[in-house]
Amino acid sequence: MSNLRPRLCLLEKTSSGYGFHLHGEKGKTGQFIRLVEPDTPASVAGLLAGDRLVFVNGESVEGESHQQVVARIRATIGALELIVVDPATAELLQKHNLLCRKEFVTEGIPLPGEDSDSDRGDAQSNGTPRESSPVPRENGDASSERSGRLSVSSSTKEEKAGLRPRLCHMKRGASGYGFNLHSEKSKPGQFIRAVDEDSPAQRAGLRAQDKIIQVNRVSVISMQHSEVVAAIKAGGDETTMLVVDAETEEFFKRCNVLPTEEHVTGPLPEPASERASEEEAVAVERKTSSASNSSLPAVSRSSPPPEMEPAPGADGLGLGMSLAQAKERARQKRAAKKAPAMDWSKRNELFSNL
Repeated sequence: MSNLRPRLCLLEKTSSGYGFHLHGEKGKTGQFIRLVEPDTPASVAGLLAGDRLVFVNGESVEGESHQQVVARIRATIGALELIVVDPATAELLQKHNLLCRKEFVTEGIPLPGEDSDSDRGDAQSNGTPRESSPVPRENGDASSERSGRLSVSSSTKEEKAGLRPRLCHMKRGASGYGFNLHSEKSKPGQFIRAVDEDSPAQRAGLRAQDKIIQVNRVSVISMQHSEVVAAIKAGGDETTMLVVDAETEEFFKRCNVLPTEEHVTGPLPEPASERASEEEAVAVERKTSSASNSSLPAVSRSSPPPEMEPAPGADGLGLGMSLAQAKERARQKRAAKKAPAMDWSKRNELFSNL
């Protein structure tokens, strides 16, 4: 068991806030602690600059955007609970393909090959140790493949959690907002080409290659470059932009849904292929249920019980036959009892005698 482990930090907010700064780093996923002010709740709780934020109030934030993490922190009532990892711990988790879990704070990080076979699964196979097939117990969605490689994949729900539009509100600084707008010939729409360091745009969470969906809550999807620039300038010294990165745009395209402000924190749509599969499954289920009902008809208590078919009687009428067959048999018998037809000569003679 390694001495490196995630740390739990409990912060009580004061009138000056928590005393730390959060930021994202280029080339790295996740949110990091950039600065911890001295004699603040953050420093007292043991938060350190360079820590990576993993959980906020018990919820994983590894797949969330900067704005989403900030929103979670601001929504905290009472003590703020953060679970963080320092660079060395993050490197250890990455080296062993482990997802950080809350249990690691108290139990430590379970490294492959340290525990018994019964505790850690397939440490041995047919008496021969497997060199590179660690099977971490209850470690998120990590799974061991037959080839011995350990693959770590996020669930669909976790993947979707990070595919949200972002609402970026910024106030113009002395040098403007700090971003450049451009359009691409191969793609419709307006995109962020570059974001200046330590600018209002960067602090608002705007990123290079973001596509602009709305400006000040007005859709700009079909607008030209000059129109979008005019819409931004019309906001005065403040502007709010709804943007999506390339992955989020692709996700919403698969859903056939246009991103809106509701998708920033609200429920996300389902891809069209998943909806079609669900609808097909429901249709099959209904069809199966209908077939079952037709093959096993229910008898209502108010309806008379079905007539039982009696055994054939001694008169040879075949009482076991169907109702239609019985009616046909009776009709034939009535026809057989009629008097034979009289020819015209006898009928003429009879009427002459009368």
